[in-house]
Amino acid sequence: MSSLNNPTSLRLTQGTALFLSSFTSGVSLTLSTFMVPRLLESPRNIMLTQWLRTFTLGASTVPFATAVTAAAYVWLGLKTPGITLFRSRLYLAAAGLTVGIVPYTIAFMGGTNGRLKEMQKEANAVQLELPSPEVRAEEEKSAKALVDWWGVLNLGRAVMLISGAVCGLVATL
Repeated sequence: MSSLNNPTSLRLTQGTALFLSSFTSGVSLTLSTFMVPRLLESPRNIMLTQWLRTFTLGASTVPFATAVTAAAYVWLGLKTPGITLFRSRLYLAAAGLTVGIVPYTIAFMGGTNGRLKEMQKEANAVQLELPSPEVRAEEEKSAKALVDWWGVLNLGRAVMLISGAVCGLVATL
């Protein structure tokens, strides 16, 4: 007998999946729409350090939240008593979209993430010779362009997460 035969377990699983799905969607969208523009206002060293701190925090929390969310959606899609095929597929689509940010991040953002980490390390390394003002200006421009591009790429993850949340919500209603 499935634990989802208990209406309380079913509602808690649905609520958890929808909450985490909505939460991760909001976090991802906020990074691109609020954080990146504020970072671009900062000097290069500060911008890169703050980007890395945010990246590190996100990398330590968001994958776990998306894994729990996707697992809940899969469970709901396969084990909800009396579920229609349409609703089951919506839950499974929600799971796929949610966990799909992992391969998306690796495939489309991995190079950008790596380059930003390198830039941050270089920017904070003690240098014996200061580069010329022209070189510093070019480095500043390059770093800002890369952080801006990261924000654009991150919108793809936000769209996937929002789409997953919508699929999960429609399946639940």
